[in-house]
Amino acid sequence: MRSISVSESRRFTSADRALVESDIIEVLTLGLDIGSATSHVSISKLTMVRGHNRYTVSNTEVVYQSPVMKTPFGGEGRAFIIRTELESMIDDSLLKAEIDRVDIESGVVILTGNALRRQNARQIADLLASFSGKFISISAGDRLESTMAAFGSGAVQQSIGSDCLNVDIGGGTTKISRCVDGKITELTAIEVGGRILQFTADGAVGHAEPNLGLYTSDRQLPEYGTALESQELEQIVDRMANTILDTVRGRDMGDALRLQSISEFPTSGTVVLSGGVSQWITATKPANACDDLGERLALKTRDLLQDTGYPIRIANDPIRATVLGASQQRMQVSGNTVFISDERLLPIRNAPVSLVTVPAEDFDQEMITELVKESLSKALFSGDHGLRVLGIDWLGSLTYSRADAFCNGVIEGLRGLNTPITLLLKQDIAGLIGIHFVEELNYQKPVICLDGLDQVDFDFVDIGEVINQTGLVPVVAKSILFNSGSKLS
Repeated sequence: MRSISVSESRRFTSADRALVESDIIEVLTLGLDIGSATSHVSISKLTMVRGHNRYTVSNTEVVYQSPVMKTPFGGEGRAFIIRTELESMIDDSLLKAEIDRVDIESGVVILTGNALRRQNARQIADLLASFSGKFISISAGDRLESTMAAFGSGAVQQSIGSDCLNVDIGGGTTKISRCVDGKITELTAIEVGGRILQFTADGAVGHAEPNLGLYTSDRQLPEYGTALESQELEQIVDRMANTILDTVRGRDMGDALRLQSISEFPTSGTVVLSGGVSQWITATKPANACDDLGERLALKTRDLLQDTGYPIRIANDPIRATVLGASQQRMQVSGNTVFISDERLLPIRNAPVSLVTVPAEDFDQEMITELVKESLSKALFSGDHGLRVLGIDWLGSLTYSRADAFCNGVIEGLRGLNTPITLLLKQDIAGLIGIHFVEELNYQKPVICLDGLDQVDFDFVDIGEVINQTGLVPVVAKSILFNSGSKLS
């Protein structure tokens, strides 16, 4: 928790504050990954140490990992996710870990792949509401899922000093990210997955996802209970694997492409395979083997990539590459000033942060507007309530002309969005900026400006109510916890 001093509306303070928090704290986090094929729970303990007026994570310990279970779908055409079974999995995990619900401090619920297409996906994302807003609920989407998989597989770390491509083959989609020198430079996603065709115990068609039609001869879905010839199955798998290969080669795959195509990946670079399907490539068959296309697709994809000359490595824990230990609470001490025009806006929970760097050189309103729009366009996810929070790194001096151009640019950049102006500033200038919005520009909508706050990609923030006795506002920054040091087999 960060303690922030706040004054009356339209004023700001710089009151002295005393820190009473412990130098070392421990936080229990829980993560729930709901995928196209499988779901699982992970519970972690974060040890956080205070130094230089902020807390940082010094150690992460995995306390418990649930067995991987099939994502429970129900209804005609597997139209919805069975909420009660997911709740039972969470409760069972807490019981086996000997942890009470009230002891969980933070966490993340992530829906990926075809799970996002189910009728009740939104309700499932809220199933941890009983944790009183401690959880980030995210519908990952292709960009975020690709990003998370690249970090979780170890591809980002592997790319330091080299070129690395992560190919994450899931149950419903395949996510591909190019990583260079520790950064993701390109990403895409395609309609390829191991569970878009599933079989009954006797080998007949049990369920077919709509995207299977991209790979059948007549673009039609096979009927339930019919038996497919081995040659037909082989053709489907061959088309799917070649779609992965052609995407890696930079080709536009048309209807199979869920995002933009990427540049051709050089054969000198390393390809890291992750996702549940890639388990089939290892010597030991996965314990949760499913009657689907997973094994055929994994082996065919590996063979095609190797034949083309790509060095192949397998993520150490491929099925858990997307979600990695729930979330991290980053605790910092705020700076000197705060501006809140309407305290009725508080509390705010799980608000996503988009980063904007204000240049040190002179700028105009139009530049700030473009920077804001660009940052929002790159957002990988959105908040439950549509709130947009801007994390501001202000370089250079604070003059009247720069403040005026900045504030006008933010107003224009957010125009059309039903959201109050909410700024988290790294530098101690929140009060002055807030005053400029309201007093100089006569801006009528709500304004919240907090300062002394470092934000990073994938941050969410909780902003609590003003504590009347102390005039403090508790603020917690939460980040998805990426384990960039994941090892590769």
